[in-house]
Order: sequence, then C-alpha cells, then structure tokens
Amino acid sequence: MNGTITPNGRGLRAAFTLGGSTAAWVAHLFFASSFVQYTCDTPGARWGQHVATLVCAVIAASAGWVGYGFYREGQPDTEDAGTRRGANHFIGLLGMIFAAVNLLLILAEGSYVVLIHPACHP
Repeated sequence: MNGTITPNGRGLRAAFTLGGSTAAWVAHLFFASSFVQYTCDTPGARWGQHVATLVCAVIAASAGWVGYGFYREGQPDTEDAGTRRGANHFIGLLGMIFAAVNLLLILAEGSYVVLIHPACHP
C-alpha cells in the first residue's frame, strides 16, 4: 500500500455504521406515522408499533456497535493522522454518535404509542 485509504471490504460496514441507524429511524418514523390511525381504529393492534420500535432500535444499536468496532480499530491514531486507522477512528466516532441520536429518536417516537392510544379511546 502506498498510504492511500482503500475500502478493502470495509465499505459495507462503513455504510452500515454511518447510514444504518438513520435508515432505521426513517423507517420507524414512516411506519409509526402511518400506523397511528389503524392503531386507533383496531383494538389490540398496538403490538405492531412496539415490534417496529424494537426492530428499529436493534438495527440502530447494531450500527452503533459496528461503529464502536471501527473506533477501536483506529484508536492508536487520531482522525487527522491521514492513515487508515485514523479514518476508522473517525468513521467509528461518527457512527456511534449517529446511532445514539437515532436510537433516542426511535425510542422517543415509540413512547408515543403509550401516549396516543389513550387519546384515541377516551
């Protein structure tokens, strides 16, 4: 290698850690917002939103875990080192931040199931 940063099989892992949690949050947002009226009209259908919250939260947490792996791989170097390890460090740090924020958003949206349902059936 001549010092350039090449993917060498890490491209999918990097894409997942940087975009997986955001994709999970967007999927949860779309599902939750489209499923609210059905939940109000159909008794006993709240479980669907709980399952969607759980699945999306697991995906977001998994993306953060992959980011943690990148972070640990690159720990000897810093982001500005210009090395493969430095790039891994940066990718991992961003992946963990994205995952934490998106996980909080997913869980916050999931909490509305408990809050919205009583308003549907006063």
